[in-house]
Amino acid sequence: MRRNFFDNGGQPGTEQEGPITGRDYTNWSDRLSNVEEMLDQPELRNDLARVRDRAREMRTEFKRQGKNPQWDIVRKELLKPMAEVRGRVMEELAKRESNEALVPIDRDPVPAKFAERVRKYYEQLGKSE
Repeated sequence: MRRNFFDNGGQPGTEQEGPITGRDYTNWSDRLSNVEEMLDQPELRNDLARVRDRAREMRTEFKRQGKNPQWDIVRKELLKPMAEVRGRVMEELAKRESNEALVPIDRDPVPAKFAERVRKYYEQLGKSE
């Protein structure tokens, strides 16, 4: 991510143009959209949608006014949220791929009226070994 945005400052005409100032914006945005569609958590999808919208605004401003993005804003409004989503996706993958997890960690809590029955159920399962 850092390389796409910050190599050569994203200046046009350089070998390493970033997606906001370079020719690869459409491809970058499409790939981010594909990632967004793969996510099953609405919160993460919304975070990436906001990033794409903000990047589109920055790209439009760059194309209209020829004004380079303010890189501190790019870091804050694009890179940071993308890194946070990436971290949360990595955590979720680790949970799902863990051989040690006998049950998923993030299940909804048992409704109070069934809590005692569920507790007894698991006690019985433990005794049957």
